[in-house]
Amino acid sequence: MRFVIVHTIGTLLLWVTLVTDSFAQTFYAQGGRIADFNGKELADTFSVQIKGLPPQIDMNFGLTKVCFDITHSKVSDLKIELINPAGASIWLSNRNGGDVGANYNGTCFRANGFSGYIQDGKAPFEGEYTPNGRFEFLNNHTNPNGTWKLLISDLKTGARGSLNFFTLEFSSNPMPDLVKGPCSIENGAGCSCEEEGASCELLPDFIILPTFTQTQWKEYPKDDPYYPGQLRFAASIANIGDGPLETVGKGEWYCGDTRVDSASKCANGAFPRQKLYQRVYKKNGDKIEWHDYDAGTNYFDDQPGHNHFHVDGWVEFRLIKKQKKGLFVKKVVVGKSRKVSYCLFDSGICNNDGLCQVDSVNFGQKNLPNYGMGNYVDCKSKKQGISVGGYDTYGMMYEGQYIQLPKNLKSGQYFLEIEIDPSRIYKEKKRSNNLFTMPVVISKQS
Repeated sequence: MRFVIVHTIGTLLLWVTLVTDSFAQTFYAQGGRIADFNGKELADTFSVQIKGLPPQIDMNFGLTKVCFDITHSKVSDLKIELINPAGASIWLSNRNGGDVGANYNGTCFRANGFSGYIQDGKAPFEGEYTPNGRFEFLNNHTNPNGTWKLLISDLKTGARGSLNFFTLEFSSNPMPDLVKGPCSIENGAGCSCEEEGASCELLPDFIILPTFTQTQWKEYPKDDPYYPGQLRFAASIANIGDGPLETVGKGEWYCGDTRVDSASKCANGAFPRQKLYQRVYKKNGDKIEWHDYDAGTNYFDDQPGHNHFHVDGWVEFRLIKKQKKGLFVKKVVVGKSRKVSYCLFDSGICNNDGLCQVDSVNFGQKNLPNYGMGNYVDCKSKKQGISVGGYDTYGMMYEGQYIQLPKNLKSGQYFLEIEIDPSRIYKEKKRSNNLFTMPVVISKQS
């Protein structure tokens, strides 16, 4: 066992290499204080220097596991990211743990965590989880030697904590369940059309994954200090189509109807909107072609936990009361969100493991012919999207993930509706499955 002490400004790091065999090494780093939110997002950065690994990480050898121990009384305030030396990053956990859960007790993350998905877990977190992000975005054919950074952002005031330690483990076969299909934007020969023929548009198909919303929702009373009178819920949108959803920006920024040169703020203090295009891919024999269609807009979202670009009006939330009128049932909207903007990227991918089960169909590599087509790592202004088989998740503690319940709302059964692309801007394979409905029981709101 080899110990090397490394001093950095304000932080003492301990690097330990544990060589269990020629293909596995673990690196250890001490942590430090996690600052409470003070009006502006500021990530605490904890670093570790990696040395002595092969010059490339990929599907054969790479980052296998990340572990850390965090003492914090409200872990749903925390966004935790890992960045590799090349600058690629993923969310390990973003505002998970409910509104009162505390602590990560030696919690680990790997591509196929046997404790399940972190968003489905309960704090205090213990065991090995599948993270909010995808390990393949870190094992991205780059050099792992250099500085790795763990970023922890506290996004809500009122609770302080500390990172006690974190470790990174590298070994062979780091993502054992990852299966890359033959179809890609570069390899049209590996893609297939739904109907026989050499040419077809590869359209996306958007669905809400029921399990996320069904297991992550809560009504808050009118006197709650943080979420008064709100119905909060998670939403995860998957693409089960023949091609990726891809939005493309070409630098066409507007303040109202006035064209501006950049994404700097408008005269009224708001961020400008960029005109977007939906890039639709087409299989033409063995080649992949594309056409750009006018779509919506995006803008820079500077709210805590975001600081990236959001696609406007991606979802709309409604609370419905069903009233029977003779032989007919009338839907009455009793609560409604504004059209909520999302950043679109692959926070995960369907693996035929039950997570992406809709109407008894379990989606993944086995039944999505063009599985894996697309690659959307982050929320940049120029390109965002969701791959075939990918999904994009917004947890119940995220901004905008609620309906404000009206005063004097009677108790009883209502229905939560989540509609994807409510303005019908984007081309897709099937629109009839864009609306998700779930019964909820609401207490009386006085």
